[in-house]
Order: sequence, then C-alpha cells, then structure tokens
Amino acid sequence: MKKLTNFDFKHYVFRVLIVNFLSFIYLSKTYAFDVGFFSIQSFIYSINIYLTYFFIFLESVAALINEYGLDFNVYKLLLNNFGSLNYYYVGYILYENINIIYFLFFSAIILFFFETARYKINIKLYFNSIKRKIYFVFFIIVFILSNIIPTLSYNDVIQRIKGVTKIWSENDRIFFNEIQYYYQNVKNNFFRNDNWYYTLKFTIAYSNNLHTGSKKIFDIDKNEYFGDFEKIITEKNYNNIYVIINESYPNFRSQILKDNLFQRIVIDNKNLKVQKFKKKWNRSITTQGSEMDFFCDKEVDYDKFRKKDLEEFLKRNNCWIYNIKNKNLTYIHSYNESFFNRTRYKNFFNKSYFKEDLYLKGFKNCKQKFHGICDHEVINNMDKLIHKKNDNFVIFLTVNNHVPAEPITKKKYINCEKVFPLNLSKQFCIIYNNQMFFNESLSKFLSNMGKDDLLVLFSDTPPMFAGKRRIHFEDLIDIYFFSKN
Repeated sequence: MKKLTNFDFKHYVFRVLIVNFLSFIYLSKTYAFDVGFFSIQSFIYSINIYLTYFFIFLESVAALINEYGLDFNVYKLLLNNFGSLNYYYVGYILYENINIIYFLFFSAIILFFFETARYKINIKLYFNSIKRKIYFVFFIIVFILSNIIPTLSYNDVIQRIKGVTKIWSENDRIFFNEIQYYYQNVKNNFFRNDNWYYTLKFTIAYSNNLHTGSKKIFDIDKNEYFGDFEKIITEKNYNNIYVIINESYPNFRSQILKDNLFQRIVIDNKNLKVQKFKKKWNRSITTQGSEMDFFCDKEVDYDKFRKKDLEEFLKRNNCWIYNIKNKNLTYIHSYNESFFNRTRYKNFFNKSYFKEDLYLKGFKNCKQKFHGICDHEVINNMDKLIHKKNDNFVIFLTVNNHVPAEPITKKKYINCEKVFPLNLSKQFCIIYNNQMFFNESLSKFLSNMGKDDLLVLFSDTPPMFAGKRRIHFEDLIDIYFFSKN
C-alpha cells in the first residue's frame, strides 16, 4: 500500500522521460506522433508505476490496432472468431509491427530495472559480477539491433527529425516527392495525446457505425444488401446508361459528412428514384476490382483479367456485359491508358477516351500528383464525347481524388477546421471539398438526364491513406442507382 501512495518526484520525472523517449524511438510511425512528440497523458499516469505499466500495455495495443485502421471494437471480431484465428498470420502481424513489441518490452524492462534499483545505481557495485556484465552487454546489443535491423522505427525517426528541421536531402526531394503531403498530415507540435486516447476517442465517435469485423459486413453482398448489376440494369429497357466509378470517394464514417455529399447530388432533383446498396471492396485489387465486378458480376480470375484483352476475357468468362450488343459502348478515363494496362479495353468498347484523347478535344488538365483531365470537365461536357443521342452505355472512371490530391476548385463548401475528422488532415479536407464540387456537377448532369436513362455511381475504393488514417473511412462502398420517376 505504501508504494501506491508514496510519491517521489525524481522517480516521476524518470518515468515520464523513459516512456516518452522509448515512444519516440519505437512509435514514431503511429497516429499519435502525427500530432506531436511529448505525451500529455504521461504526466498523469507516470505518477504511479503500476499505472505506468498499465498504460504502456494499453498504448501498445492501441498502436497495433490503429496501424490497421481499427478501433477498440476489434475485440468483437476476436471474440467472434477466436476459435478460427490464423495464428500464423497473427504472428506475421506482430512481426510486421515488431517496433511496437520492442516498445512494450524495453519500456517494461527498463522501468522495472530502475524501479527495483530505486533509481540509484552504483555502477561499480552493480557490475561487480561477470553475469551482470554479460546481461548488460546483451541488453545493449539487443537495444541497438532493435533500431537497425527492423528499420520500421528507425526510418520514421529519421523522417520526423528531417520534418522538424526541414533539412531534406537532395535524394529526398527527388525520390520522396511526398514532402508537401508530409506537412499536410504531420503537425510536429511539442505535446501530443497517446494512441490509446485517439483510439478511444474514435471508438466512441464511431460507435454507431459498422466496425471492421462486424457480421453485417461479412454478409454485405447477400441479396438483402446488394442485387447483381445485370439484374438491376437489365430489368428495364433503359435508353442511356451511365456508370461512374468514382476513384477514392471520401466515404467518411461520419454520417453527417456522407449525407452532405449525397445531398449535393440530389439537390434540385425532385423526381429522382434512388436505389442504394452497400458492397465490400477488394483490398488487394482496389479500383480494378470494381471494374471487374461490374463487368462480370461473378467471381473470376483477376490475374487473367488484368493481363488479357478485355473482350477476350469477357467472352471466355461469359460476363454479362459482353452480351450488351444493342448499345454504343464508351469508356472514359481521365488518366493515362497505360495505368493498369487499360489499353486492353479498347477492343471491347466502340469508343474509348483517355487523358491524351480528352486533352486533344480541349478538356482541361487538373494539376495533381496523378495528373489527369478534370473530372468535372468530363461530366459537364459528356455530349462532346457521345455522338449518339440514344442507346449509349458509358463507363467513366475518375482520377482527381486519387490521394494525395490537390484542390480542383477555389470554392469552400465547409469550414474544415471546425468539422471532425476533416480537421485532422489537410488531405481529408481537400478530397471532401473536391468531391462536393464534383457532386455538384453530377447533380446538374442528373437534371438533364432523360426519363428513361440510368446513372450508376460507385463511391469506389476508400482513399488509400495509410492504415492508421483508414479508421475514419467506412469499410464498405456505396453504390447508387439513379433514374427518374
């Protein structure tokens, strides 16, 4: 009981310094360090050694699950699947994040050592035996190797130092062309909150959303959530069909932000019929996965899809879209045709337009890291690309919101500094504002759409931020079918 109540200021200061020093070495790549360097919470829990041990463990757990864009609701996934866990894969995850294991191990060992010695170490007396000298040398070697062999933490420490000092090497400026985006996501304040603080905050903020691992997510492609594309598109003899696969749609878990984006589409469109479905997205093949799903509507071999001529692939797999013979098939992508070898699409579509084709037709470029034609230019001038009035089937793949993104409009639809989670990252604000602008153009397009036309919108592939930022985005994509009553 005495240990719980006694307070020693020297011990307290050492605990604060040890925890923060080891956090910086091993946790620099985690969410908390995007804000600052010195833990505010450490000033509280370092008052007591047992509290310190507990919060070191909690911080390690939070850092690990946050690395994969998860929150504390992950315990439901573990409980639901405990008997069927792939322990080999669990071991792989721990190895991939071994810097977090090092943080837990070295923090506990070093604190235990100093606490046992009461922070009074007589070097000559303590190392008076060969055994202790061997232990000490072994510990130092392991500590050094932990920062060199798995460069996960070492590289991030170096990057953070460069970020603070702004001393980037020439190689950084040539090969690390994300420097400007680094400063959009990293604040470099002196004080910060711990990872567990943010994970708890996000767990509470998103408590009403589907968490990763939810049983509802596992069942999301069943009929009560999503009917197949062929059935919906062919159930009525639509005149013109427009399919927009919206790259990196900002599907934030905040329902208010999602509703604002949707309202921007349907505003001033009072006679719309809207069908909304949710669908899982393929984490390994991303946007091409959405194209493949749409073209075939069944399980097919992705490796063959990405290599073979599209027409040949669709024919061999008896994909539903191959049998659409009564439409003028047009494919539009505002980026390079060489990207993911989409040149192979040309034989199947009656007409295809890529970045260079659109530029020659007078469409403007939007300056981005993925430098392509402005998506709103395409949707606003679709009539320049489709020469038939009726029986068109158009697939348009956007690019402007592919992260890292740049602003494509000077209009400000929202004060990001006052809205969570847009105030956490400048990139969050940019892609949201860009999407509001595009959705405004989409609304005008719907207004001019014929009564027998159909528009399908994929809110495709959540923006490809690092896992620690994925916590703010849904694990599902929305698919909307718009027609007129």
